[in-house]
Amino acid sequence: MLRPRSSDTHTLTWIDDGHPAYTPLHYVLLFPYGTHGWYRDLYHRAHPGSDEPTERTTRRVSQTEFSAFRLHTHRGEYATIHRGGRLFQQYVVDMWASADQTRLSYLRTNQGKLRATLYSGLEDWVQSDEVGNLNNLGKRTVLPSSYIGGPRSMQQRYQDAMAVARYFGNVDLFITMTTNPDWPEIRRELLPGQTSYDRPDLVAHVFKLKLQELIDDIYKRKVFGPVSAYVYVVEFQKRGLPHTHILVMLDKNFRLRSPSDIDSCISAQWPDPEKYPLLFDTIKSCMVHGPCGNINPDAPCMKNGICSKGYPKPYQSVTSIAEDGYPLYMRPKDGRTFPIKVHHQTTYDADNQWIVPYNFYLSSKFNCHLNVESVATFRTLKYCFKYIHKGLDRATLQYELDEIKTYIDGRYIGAPEGTWRTFHFAVHEQVPPVVRLQVCLCFACVSEY
Repeated sequence: MLRPRSSDTHTLTWIDDGHPAYTPLHYVLLFPYGTHGWYRDLYHRAHPGSDEPTERTTRRVSQTEFSAFRLHTHRGEYATIHRGGRLFQQYVVDMWASADQTRLSYLRTNQGKLRATLYSGLEDWVQSDEVGNLNNLGKRTVLPSSYIGGPRSMQQRYQDAMAVARYFGNVDLFITMTTNPDWPEIRRELLPGQTSYDRPDLVAHVFKLKLQELIDDIYKRKVFGPVSAYVYVVEFQKRGLPHTHILVMLDKNFRLRSPSDIDSCISAQWPDPEKYPLLFDTIKSCMVHGPCGNINPDAPCMKNGICSKGYPKPYQSVTSIAEDGYPLYMRPKDGRTFPIKVHHQTTYDADNQWIVPYNFYLSSKFNCHLNVESVATFRTLKYCFKYIHKGLDRATLQYELDEIKTYIDGRYIGAPEGTWRTFHFAVHEQVPPVVRLQVCLCFACVSEY
């Protein structure tokens, strides 16, 4: 709220996030000259190559377009906002939250156009496992599946992914890649005195390029063999770096059917530090679990005094498949241990029991946490698809009829996600795509059959 200079009273005036002065007044340190922010009557100009470069077009500048322009550094301009540290992260989150709120406001005020009455019937009420007063039927506010990241959207994409698996068969590989803040592509672009956490815009751009390179290696260069289909989802955990989960379905002639097939592309033991020095450094810094257990009982993976991930894993002389369908990778008891830092002054010796499964080629190339798991049996298929389509980080709240309010109240947005969504980078991809056909159940159509 502001008090206008021209006012003789103490009346305060509200300005919303669509006012050009909202950003410079809220982030005074980032915009010391009072540079206007985004506003609703901001239009694109004609392309500089045209005859009239200053002519205004009829296309408005969206909030995300304006924010993406601000998040880029510009030649000849001092990068003030990129030196803001935590204030810059707050600015990134605020700009994306504002744009996202605008989209949700449109959905709220246009429930009729969304045909929300189709979601308000008794059948939808029963199938949604919601308990409430039947007098409230028809009073719901719906968050449709067209809203990316919403519960209906994730459920729909889960069904699409299951349709792909139903056609091509079982998933062969479950791959997880997490950003490495020490990537040279990030460090060389940092301003003096900065760390990677001060520049979520750089992290988003570099991770996007690395992810595309990983997909090209898997799908185009066929490092695991010809690929029939793949699905990936990008996630952003609280205070964490962006990471992706990828499900890969190989061609039927290249599936991982035996322990020897699994050993050909997945390893869960220390590499030779003399023969593979770069790979060894990557495994030591990125692919050693924990520590947890008695060494570090306060580790995030500890649940009721036990590691929820099952570490340390038992020794295995050969790779085998457990009764529950999960592979037990070869972890020989060869006596090789290497010191791993727990805190600044504490270390412990880690052997093969603590190594997260990885691929030699991919870990050597990408130098980050890149977990490669074999989905050995069909029993683990549904879990994998449910896991990657579980949705974004949310708080658990009591159910309300207003799906949009429920979504907003439980939502968590971090700076990495804010930059990723502002740049319009994809949060999921599926190859081949699935076309959902509408089923008509009217009497005329049913009677024909």
